[in-house]
Amino acid sequence: MPLRASGVATQQAALGLGLLGALALLSISPNMRTLMIEAITSTTGKVITCVFAAWAITTLFSHAPLHSLKIGGRTGLFVLGATLIWAALNQGHVSRDFLYKCLIVTSLTFAVLALLSINGAPYILPILKGEALDREHPVLAFKAFATASMCLIPVVIYASYRLGENWRWYGWLFAPVSVLIIFQTFNRSALAGGIAMVLIVSVLSAVRNRRTRLLLGPVLFFIALSGAWLYMIESDTQLVSGTYAPEWLIDPHRQLIWKFAFERFLDHPLVGNGIDQLNRLPGAEQGVPGLQSSAAQIPSHPHNWVMEILAETGLMGFLPVIFAIVFVTWKLIKRYIANGDGKELALIALMAGFWSSALFNFSIWATWWQLTLFILFAIAAERRPTNQSSD
Repeated sequence: MPLRASGVATQQAALGLGLLGALALLSISPNMRTLMIEAITSTTGKVITCVFAAWAITTLFSHAPLHSLKIGGRTGLFVLGATLIWAALNQGHVSRDFLYKCLIVTSLTFAVLALLSINGAPYILPILKGEALDREHPVLAFKAFATASMCLIPVVIYASYRLGENWRWYGWLFAPVSVLIIFQTFNRSALAGGIAMVLIVSVLSAVRNRRTRLLLGPVLFFIALSGAWLYMIESDTQLVSGTYAPEWLIDPHRQLIWKFAFERFLDHPLVGNGIDQLNRLPGAEQGVPGLQSSAAQIPSHPHNWVMEILAETGLMGFLPVIFAIVFVTWKLIKRYIANGDGKELALIALMAGFWSSALFNFSIWATWWQLTLFILFAIAAERRPTNQSSD
């Protein structure tokens, strides 16, 4: 997952190798096959299956049914692949510890390299990208990695605590390095995810342990500081008519493409316009009035997973997604309140960070973005050696 700093192709090549290894293990491990069956037939597995069943129905009304079926089906295969990797990781204590060490080392290494490159260190970016020359500014090149590193924070910290000893220092060191990358790349979506992550972890920790209530003050200060920083750097944002939120908080382009996406949802509120079809609808490529001609109504996607799923799958495809997210998160919260396990807290933080950040950036159908959630969830969702279910 840290290989996102090097690019999408590098990250997905490594994941492909991991998936091949998991498939090989599946063929020789009866225990792994049992885990897969338990996970798929669990309550959570059935809830997620309902999401894909609803999406399959909406593809019948898509402007390009085969394309929508391909993109929706690909997401289903990603979920199965992540479940397969989860099952593989629950085959032995040693392999998981080795994975945790690799995750911590590579996350910290790539984060430090990205931070050095952003601050002017030469040669790092072309080496990571496998190019002879810098083709883009490091601030832009590492913008996506900033969001990926935000999602990595809770999993890396959890992994460091599972390993114990000096590994905890490395895990906690990754967090401030990632925060610096987020601020220096001006990645507001990653900042939103980080704020949501810190807020929910602080509240749940305070509910679970009275002593941690002292953390709420610094958390609120961090949120206020982030808001002030955002206001200072965006206070001169171009004013555009038709916006409905402060321009310094949400840029005018995002507000107007969200408006366009919501209008397309109203065209077909029940079944939507088809998965991955929003930028192909009439008017999507037209320029936004008041902005430069390059600012299209939908440049490639609406930069908001709620608007994207609503407009493309309608209420039929959107409501099952909301139910699945709430269902999984509620189960994790109940487990954390009951046992105080850091695993549940890390997964809750990952969910909060991912879905909050996705409200402002990246298409929810983007391969690397989906895999960021699925694979990190699989890594952190450790199955205890007790009679705990695979839900």
